[in-house]
Amino acid sequence: MLHCKMDETRSSQWHCGHCQHDEALALSCGNRNCSQCQHQTTSTWLARKLKNCVFCYGSVHYFMVTFTLPYELRILAKISPKALYQSVFKATATILKDFADKKDKGTLGFTSILHTHTRRRDLHPHLHILVPCGRYDANKKHWYKGDSKYLFNTFALAKVWRARMLAEINHSELMGLLDNTPKKWVVDCGKVGFGLLAFLY
Repeated sequence: MLHCKMDETRSSQWHCGHCQHDEALALSCGNRNCSQCQHQTTSTWLARKLKNCVFCYGSVHYFMVTFTLPYELRILAKISPKALYQSVFKATATILKDFADKKDKGTLGFTSILHTHTRRRDLHPHLHILVPCGRYDANKKHWYKGDSKYLFNTFALAKVWRARMLAEINHSELMGLLDNTPKKWVVDCGKVGFGLLAFLY
């Protein structure tokens, strides 16, 4: 942490495709306790969001669902990133809403965060989605607890993830850009913790 963004031997090179600007930037340490790259940014974002809190329930269990784009689709992220990422957000949102049990009271809520690269700056698009354990009924302004041990089947999620993304690609400007259809699609779903539940706008 002492050498965060200061070690010249660890840097990333950035070059503008429209002008001749070229710059080397020292890499951050990536430590969650570092005030420069992790903790401060997270704390600032959270404080800003909590100002817009419209409903606070207390502490609940959370699941993290990660949708990863197959290697074969990374070329689309280079050619047309905006169209691809819009399709990713749309597909994952509809998948989670459809998987939510219709018999349960209330509506499933979640927060989606797009990661386009790894810490080594390698292109690796994937979406992290934080899902609280339960449903919220906006009409009654009531929170219904869910099963804290299980959310959705990952194999079923992966199967639908593949079908939805291929459908999105075939009905967008991305159609024709995909050379071969990837067979392996990965979705991970696991329990990640226990914390404050707040609905934001």
